[in-house]
Amino acid sequence: MIRWLASLLSFTALGCASGVVRAEDSPAHPMRIVSLNMCVDGILVELVSHDRIAALSHYARDPQRSTISAIARDLPITYETAEEVVALRPDLVLTSRHSAPATRNALKRVGIRFELFDVPQTIAGSYEQVRQVARFLGAEREGEAMVARIEQALEAARLPAGEEPLSAAVYQPGGLSAGADTVIGELMQLTGLQNIAARYGVRNYRPLPLEVLVSSPPDVLLVGETEAGSPLRAERIVRHRALRALESQMTQELFPARLLFCAGPTMIEAANTLARAREHARSVRRVRGAL
Repeated sequence: MIRWLASLLSFTALGCASGVVRAEDSPAHPMRIVSLNMCVDGILVELVSHDRIAALSHYARDPQRSTISAIARDLPITYETAEEVVALRPDLVLTSRHSAPATRNALKRVGIRFELFDVPQTIAGSYEQVRQVARFLGAEREGEAMVARIEQALEAARLPAGEEPLSAAVYQPGGLSAGADTVIGELMQLTGLQNIAARYGVRNYRPLPLEVLVSSPPDVLLVGETEAGSPLRAERIVRHRALRALESQMTQELFPARLLFCAGPTMIEAANTLARAREHARSVRRVRGAL
């Protein structure tokens, strides 16, 4: 620890001569960008050329959490330690308000500019976050193009006029569900899936009891990915025999966890997945009604 603090002091003393860019000296268009925020990772890789990305968060390579894991395999990553980030000599770090305070304090100490981001709770909030990231990157035009692309995808996924919505619930390993006060909850409403979690007091992300689904099954159950034969109880609950017994009353559609927590361009795939789930459930109901 003493050696590391001495190194920080050295960076501070050397200032820009050491290659560390202070906030007041940062270029209008930062050329060495580090993201420590999994959700911002997905925005960053689409707004700037990849030679400007000094590193993404290590979550970016995890296919269970990230929608850009294939892209991230070819880009550097960090594990959010101050040592790693300072060594990269970035002129902008994009991070989360929930990131490690020690790392943020070290960045402040050596004069590396960083910007903090919350997790958007609404579609409109997500658009604003895209625009905010774009402004920091000097990529306003690209940011507006991304917003327009998301808006177009969401409009295409919207419940067609005159059609009745279906009831639905997100059911991830561990029973985790998304409530009404989430981006996913808003996307469900937009695509014509009435989120039953709100009836049971789930406003954000909380487990939905299995008994709720058994006693009042929705038309569509949006289940998370699981590994066959997994011994984890959290995964077994998604494949519970009580849910299998309800297959004649509701359809189960795959909704990967990587679509659950981030907004931005992830909303395109999320909305498309929800719309496909809605249409598949309708087709199944028509077939069952014809029998």
